[in-house]
Amino acid sequence: MPTRIVPDDEIAEAQRLGRRAVLEGDDYLHVRRLPDGRAIYLLPMLHDNVRVAIGDVGSLYLDDGWCYQAGQVDLAWRAALGWNGEGEPEGWYRHPDTGRRRPGGDPAQEYVHK
Repeated sequence: MPTRIVPDDEIAEAQRLGRRAVLEGDDYLHVRRLPDGRAIYLLPMLHDNVRVAIGDVGSLYLDDGWCYQAGQVDLAWRAALGWNGEGEPEGWYRHPDTGRRRPGGDPAQEYVHK
């Protein structure tokens, strides 16, 4: 399973810590290291949107990222806390590198925005 089940209380605590980190000057709401030397990052964006990204630990550049709208923030936190880094995280609405969109995070509705 690409994303482990993340309990709501774990999400709430991570969100609290993430808000605090950003207020204290961090660029990321959350960073989770993976065993293979990469990390999963949760980045704040405009209008309460967030992006889940993946890249090498310590690199200035991230390899890939997926956007989540303000109403999907819990899905983004579930991905940041539980996704194993293989394939793609669940629930995103926009993949900037390819132009793919998934209304409501639904893969069955995916289309490419040109």
